[in-house]
Amino acid sequence: MVRTGNIGLVKKMNKHIVLNIIRENENISRAEIAKITGLNKATVSALVDELIEEHFVSESGIGVSTGGRRPLMLRFNEEAGSLIGIELGVNYIYAILTNLDAAIIWEKTCFFNPIEKQETIIEKIISIINEAIHHAPNSPYGVMGIGIGVPGIVNKEEGLVVFAPNLHWDHVSLAAVLQKQWPDYPIIIENEAKLAALGEKWFGAGKDFTNLVYVSAGIGIGSGIIIHNQLYRGIDGIAGEVGHHVIDIHGIQCSCGNYGCWEMYASEKYIKRRLEQENKHSLLKDFSIEKICLLAESGDRQMAQILEEVGRYLGIGLLNIIYAYNPEAVIIGNTIGKAGKWVLEPARDEVQKRLLVKDGNFPFIMQSQLLEKSCAIGAVASILEKIVIPPEVEAISQQ
Repeated sequence: MVRTGNIGLVKKMNKHIVLNIIRENENISRAEIAKITGLNKATVSALVDELIEEHFVSESGIGVSTGGRRPLMLRFNEEAGSLIGIELGVNYIYAILTNLDAAIIWEKTCFFNPIEKQETIIEKIISIINEAIHHAPNSPYGVMGIGIGVPGIVNKEEGLVVFAPNLHWDHVSLAAVLQKQWPDYPIIIENEAKLAALGEKWFGAGKDFTNLVYVSAGIGIGSGIIIHNQLYRGIDGIAGEVGHHVIDIHGIQCSCGNYGCWEMYASEKYIKRRLEQENKHSLLKDFSIEKICLLAESGDRQMAQILEEVGRYLGIGLLNIIYAYNPEAVIIGNTIGKAGKWVLEPARDEVQKRLLVKDGNFPFIMQSQLLEKSCAIGAVASILEKIVIPPEVEAISQQ
């Protein structure tokens, strides 16, 4: 198929490119933008003038001369509006309000019982969003959108939670419910690990990588895949549901109904199961990874052993991911990511020991930089992506 030209679309694409360059650079001149993009100076100047008029860009002062007149420097105006990011966990809702550079203005965590009805949990989501809106500062655009990460399979186009086994949700039209409350706001519903990958790519450990996989290992396991700087969702949005890769066909039954899923061995579920086996019931009350790591740090060999077991199972699953996607980096986040060296070192050992190509490029296996905020910041990034990349540009880039 031959693509025909569209002057309006080309202008939008160029405007997006210019805005993104300004956003990624602290201070930059029009001449530098023209050099990077290959656009002529008059085109760059016209696009910058529009972005200034739209409040997305501001002039930040006089720069250093490179031979001619000292240039006017430009910066991204992160205060032009604010964004709301929500992570819906298995037993909590974490909400943030940020500026357009993902700097947190306000945040709140609300806990709930996982057996509560969908309607009750959605009411809590609505309540916490209302609080975030109340705390939004005055700005040219106000609140520019709401992004929500959910632990399950999501149809992003319809805003439908198709299946969230740890929440016991099945075909919940979350976006439709929320859109009735806020018809003028863009609302994005997406899998939590996919959003966390986006968060790490835009603002965290993934900034320097073109191809990466983010693994969210907490109560369950999910992943987000970035290929050529773009989030990969798959045909039905189930790309990244790696927690349900089977690593033992005779293994323990998972909440999804299958047996031997990876998330039964490399998540909090495994640690809790091992604590029960070792009669460490006191550690199951107010359980936290931090508590287990502190014990390991203080010389508790049993806790160190349990964390090492988790790390080795983590490495076995990572091997499948590395074979499937051959990424430059794998970022481990969520609560298991907080365990740092206690799980990452055995995971790296397991991968290195089992990897077929010993002399190839070994991927970086690293801890998340954003930690427990990855998903919520990714939810913010998903809205920012809509602002920085217009829908028409995104559509044509995927053809």
